[in-house]
Amino acid sequence: MFRFVYGKSNVYAQLGFADAEEIPVKAGIVQDITNRIRVTGLTISEAATMLGTSQSDLLLALGGKFQSFRAAELRTWHDRLSFSPR
Repeated sequence: MFRFVYGKSNVYAQLGFADAEEIPVKAGIVQDITNRIRVTGLTISEAATMLGTSQSDLLLALGGKFQSFRAAELRTWHDRLSFSPR
């Protein structure tokens, strides 16, 4: 029988992820990027061009596989979308 203990600590830290503190930050940034792309009606191709990245990298990040991206890079993407008129 398994016993689960719930707490307020970072689950990624409990699982031993090296960048545990950064993962929730990255997730929030990616969520904002996703929302901005939806609101502006950009295609993935248009968004990738605007962000200065490849479609495959953008799709990885939007799909939740953002561990290979630094938070600063994701913030730069976010800022580019925030200041770019559609």
